[in-house]
Amino acid sequence: MNVVTPHDVPWTGTGGPSDKQSYSWLLLNAIYNRLIGTSLFSGFACRRIHSALPIEAGVQIPFLGIYGGPEILSPDGDANVGEIRFIHSFPIGFQIVIKNNDPVAMLAKLDELSWFIMNQLLRDDSLTNMYGANLTNMYVQPEPERDNARFEAVTSGSIQDRWGLTGSKNETPVGERQLNLQLRYRTLWYPTEFPDLHRITVRTAWPPGSTSDEQLQVQQVTMVYDFNPDSVPYPLPDDTDPPPNPFP
Repeated sequence: MNVVTPHDVPWTGTGGPSDKQSYSWLLLNAIYNRLIGTSLFSGFACRRIHSALPIEAGVQIPFLGIYGGPEILSPDGDANVGEIRFIHSFPIGFQIVIKNNDPVAMLAKLDELSWFIMNQLLRDDSLTNMYGANLTNMYVQPEPERDNARFEAVTSGSIQDRWGLTGSKNETPVGERQLNLQLRYRTLWYPTEFPDLHRITVRTAWPPGSTSDEQLQVQQVTMVYDFNPDSVPYPLPDDTDPPPNPFP
């Protein structure tokens, strides 16, 4: 359990996983959880979400690996206007490894599997649909596995095949397909625990360029703006005893 200290910046999150984990991590896990239960991948011998360990060809093929790559953050709009906003470019790589003595059949199967991945992910509007999204909380959705993370576009991709042999006598052909998709999504880093602006008071300083003493000789106009749903700007009564220096 983490204990909040006085050094922590106070903020109010969504109450979901994105309070502790990045949208990239949530997306990676959401994609992994979707694919491992599908008809083509549920029977794979090994499925991983990291690449830290080598693949044991004898017992871990067919194999599906889903990995996150180096992420690039760029400003969303002018970098110095409003709250901090990022456009995230997040690569996800899919590694598919199968064995087959028939190289043509193996290539056809790899193509089927990678095409299946693209159909499963890019047609899934629970991952891509931005309609009705609340940008204040970044694409809010109730699913706990990914909280409020979605990707809005795939900006690029690549497919590459590799071939090899395995077994004690290097006699079993192995084929690998690497599918890479560059996903894009946005985050907003607005301040929290920020005091609301309830009222603005505006007072004229006529004539232009005059001193404070000269302005006291002229009847000035003061307007008050109250920020509540029913308020409208209204003038204050005439100052009978104006302050000695309204603009120190």
